[in-house]
Amino acid sequence: MNKLTYIIIFGIIVSSCKNSSKEEDVSISETMTENVDSVNMSETISKLTMTNSGSLEPSKDVTINGVDFSIVQNKEGDTTFWTTRDLKFKTPEGYRVGNQLKNISELEKDGIYKETGFGYLIELNSGWQLGLCEGKSCTDSIPTENSTIKWIQKRK
Repeated sequence: MNKLTYIIIFGIIVSSCKNSSKEEDVSISETMTENVDSVNMSETISKLTMTNSGSLEPSKDVTINGVDFSIVQNKEGDTTFWTTRDLKFKTPEGYRVGNQLKNISELEKDGIYKETGFGYLIELNSGWQLGLCEGKSCTDSIPTENSTIKWIQKRK
């Protein structure tokens, strides 16, 4: 598949995610997410999710403590990728979808990196990553201080 196809599929996936109008602070702990590893993906695959610039993987939509996630599991049933655009989710560091880059700590902003055709990511100490999308390819230009967090993800 070429990059344009990935971008189109990514756009469809991103636009199909639900955003909640109710803004509650919900942080997800490791113990709360361990139970998701018991989901049988072979019976519940609902879509493909872009997990990096070159991979689309079967995923499942789940709701944990009222927060919507898409998850990817490996053959052993372990969750290897989480992503959310839900406004209710807050990372342990206090960030959520919609926060502007200017509100991210300088130390964390220093670690921003580009995944061509996927987006800009900021790695947090908690293991979560903040995702920014600039332009049609999500990496058309460098994020500015007014750029907003579009998604939050975690890779294992």
